[in-house]
Amino acid sequence: MSVIRFERPVMQVLEIGVSAAGAQKKKINALIGLFIAVALWSAPALAQERNEVGLQIGGIVTPSQGLTQGASLIGPGGTTLPTRDLPFNSSLTLGAEYDRAIVQRQKFAIDGGVDFLASPLDVKLSQKSQNAIGEYAFVFLTPHVRLKFHPEGAFSPWLLFGGGYARFRESAPTAVPSFKPGTNTGTFVFGGGVDTRPVIRIRKIGVGFRVEVRDFYSGLPNYNVNVGGGLQTNLSFTGGLLLKF
Repeated sequence: MSVIRFERPVMQVLEIGVSAAGAQKKKINALIGLFIAVALWSAPALAQERNEVGLQIGGIVTPSQGLTQGASLIGPGGTTLPTRDLPFNSSLTLGAEYDRAIVQRQKFAIDGGVDFLASPLDVKLSQKSQNAIGEYAFVFLTPHVRLKFHPEGAFSPWLLFGGGYARFRESAPTAVPSFKPGTNTGTFVFGGGVDTRPVIRIRKIGVGFRVEVRDFYSGLPNYNVNVGGGLQTNLSFTGGLLLKF
């Protein structure tokens, strides 16, 4: 009987030790499971690309400007031209855009960024005259907000609006050698487009495509002749690469 009374406390101690070890193991397994769950839950968020750079090429179209009452164009021969408009040719444009995701959801995303658009070839007036400029170059620099729909889809349409700085560099009219080129003004930008999902990856950078239409509604260059209104439409059609990282 004394042996039985001696073994029972020992067995109780062993059972308590095994029970404590099991509880500790369960806690460790629970912590490991929790860590794996958190890691798997956060992996998609960590993998999301929050930065975008668009490299664009395209053209810009500017509607003609009507002359005010009393203004006229003097032709190359020195005679007054019958036309009452300043017509513009379309011109090549190059641009770059940067965006940073502010809000990311499955159905929509809100990005903040900046547009840069310039003309490597000047916008030319199709009607030659002595007293009006013959062409002008431009630069638009516009911070913006971009609203995307289905940002992780194969195709993601978006809308954009913003505003910023416009710079025009005019050529001097042939009859006005004292003309001083260079006009600084503001501009609003709004438009829309479609982005694609990355089609290839170079290291950690996804490469997709973007097509877009934007209107840079700006002040006027100095045409050296009076035109109606103080603003003009600069409608750009561009497409190119979209880098995501």
